[in-house]
Amino acid sequence: MAVLDYLIFSLRNLSHHKLRSFLTLLGVIIGIMAVVSMISIGSGMKASLKEQLEQLGSDKVFILPRMAYGTAAVTLSDDDADAVARVPGVAFVSPLYSVAGDVAYRNERKIVKIYGVDPEKAEATFGAGASGYQLLKGRWLQRGDVYKAVIGYGVHDDVFSRDINVGSVLRIHGVEFQVVGVFKKTGDREKDYTIYANLDAVREIFGVGDRVTLIIARVDKGADIEEVRQRIERLLEDRKGSKENFFVMTQKEIIERVGEAYRVVQVVFGGLAAVSLIVGAVGIANTMVMNVTERTREIGVLKATGASNAQVLRIFLTDAAILGVAGGAAGIALGYLISLSINMAAARYLGEGMLTTAVTPELVVFALGFSLIIGVVAGIYPAYRAVRLDPVEALRG
Repeated sequence: MAVLDYLIFSLRNLSHHKLRSFLTLLGVIIGIMAVVSMISIGSGMKASLKEQLEQLGSDKVFILPRMAYGTAAVTLSDDDADAVARVPGVAFVSPLYSVAGDVAYRNERKIVKIYGVDPEKAEATFGAGASGYQLLKGRWLQRGDVYKAVIGYGVHDDVFSRDINVGSVLRIHGVEFQVVGVFKKTGDREKDYTIYANLDAVREIFGVGDRVTLIIARVDKGADIEEVRQRIERLLEDRKGSKENFFVMTQKEIIERVGEAYRVVQVVFGGLAAVSLIVGAVGIANTMVMNVTERTREIGVLKATGASNAQVLRIFLTDAAILGVAGGAAGIALGYLISLSINMAAARYLGEGMLTTAVTPELVVFALGFSLIIGVVAGIYPAYRAVRLDPVEALRG
């Protein structure tokens, strides 16, 4: 028998018990659907964050204090930023201070993230080619801007009941700041829902002295970024006493660390979803055992008319494989629809780019192959039982 003959024969047999076949398929469909939708969340989040990090550029080193129980174990300061600026191979340093603060507009008050940045370095730090920010209205912060601010698109359009535009006045921690620019929508909630203002002004109103929460260092063109990173790390180790008190990372290292974290998430999600596949496999095995029991006489006829044990084995394994692949294909389709639904719901209720999912070709191939294996493995025992049937006893029924 050719492969096509086995397929036609199996499809005809399975169609005789449509309800049973459908219920068997349902177990596989639910399992694969869960696997695809769960893993797609981790894949999408990883891809989204990687894209954001790539926008920052591969020529930057990021320095931030290590957190201990929610607070910085050791703080960074302007002196640290100045010291980093003197490291050989460093072309540019931008110290930042970030805080979630009380912001009022007209009669509304909200908690909004605020970035304090040196006005003279704002465009070089966040501009196109640096971090992908583009102006929608107004201008960047400039030298001499003290109580001025540039806002993300979400702050302009969504945070308050009325739009905030160039010329509007915000009260940050009770101090008035005039909006001089609005950024275009990026799809990244971190960027879109943040206010950018003068570093010294922000630190003054929050009473944090010369503290910084992040230092961005851009390396000289042609310099080895890893060598520069090591120099910065050694410098800060001497200044802070231990390299355990801070992080010094390149874009590549951040992507690798995030990738490892998301792989763990995907394994956990995939493992939880795979439990339902066990139910699907049991369903396939149960259906195949019932098929063998009901088709005992048919098996006897096949063997009596010259069918070999290998051919009988292939017939029942084909039945199981069809159930696995058909259930897998349907599960992938439903998982993809769920993935799209998650994207739309997240965009609506959490904001663009806050949570994304991605059903990759690799995930589709993996899910389809996995469902095929599940089907074949579940069909091995029933197929083996069919092979062992004695033709004479089988004909007697």
